[in-house]
Amino acid sequence: MIERKALLLIAAMSALALISVPSVLFNNAIQKYFKFINSWNVAAIKPSRTARLPEMRQHGASNGDLPQPELRFVKFSVKLAGAKKVKVAADFNKWNPDTLELVKRSRNVWETIVPLPPGIYRYLYNIDGQSVLDPMNPDTDMDLGRKVSLLTVK
Repeated sequence: MIERKALLLIAAMSALALISVPSVLFNNAIQKYFKFINSWNVAAIKPSRTARLPEMRQHGASNGDLPQPELRFVKFSVKLAGAKKVKVAADFNKWNPDTLELVKRSRNVWETIVPLPPGIYRYLYNIDGQSVLDPMNPDTDMDLGRKVSLLTVK
């Protein structure tokens, strides 16, 4: 008959084999799954465009420190059928429509959210290369001889 010591040794070896084989397989699977991390080149990841906050407006700083601007989140939204690209050209982005493109949210609704400090802003939508007044905003103003939409951020 097998001694008790030998029987315990066989049981321990069997348990070790049952535990180690799945853990080795699991370790190999994890290494294969996370293999892509070694191929990342962090230095090559760059933002697609740079973001700039609007210029700060002084509200009467007494000690010479510039106050931080209070930002409001303003939603630009327009409903258009058949538009391919919708952008915003405004005085807060130096009338460059390429810096602010709207995203198509639903079937015909384009929108974006912009952080702006309180103030009065002039803007136009750029729809497939054509400058258009905001159809949802009746407030307008003249800027450099052209009619533009007027936005008041409080």
